[in-house]
Amino acid sequence: MRALFPGSFDPVTQGHQDVLRRAALLFDEVVVCVMFNANKAGRLPVTERLDRLRAATSDLSNVTVDCHTGGLLVDYCRGAGIDVVVRGVRGAGTTKCPWPA
Repeated sequence: MRALFPGSFDPVTQGHQDVLRRAALLFDEVVVCVMFNANKAGRLPVTERLDRLRAATSDLSNVTVDCHTGGLLVDYCRGAGIDVVVRGVRGAGTTKCPWPA
């Protein structure tokens, strides 16, 4: 089963990497997709975000990195044959993840 982890990754964080490592254990393939919104100013160019993600995931054989710069997330998923979207959860005051790493 293929899963998609979309985001701006501007920049990639340890939290992103934690979610990716967990997803890589659950799915046959995880596609990390840098989403780009032309109406928002990013800190890093998309090419640098992609390079940083590739470096951060180089030890995960079932993780690939891609980008999607136009259209809806659902269109990307349909075109790539992806049925699952992985998202992290942010919470103010959360000190420890409730499930094992």
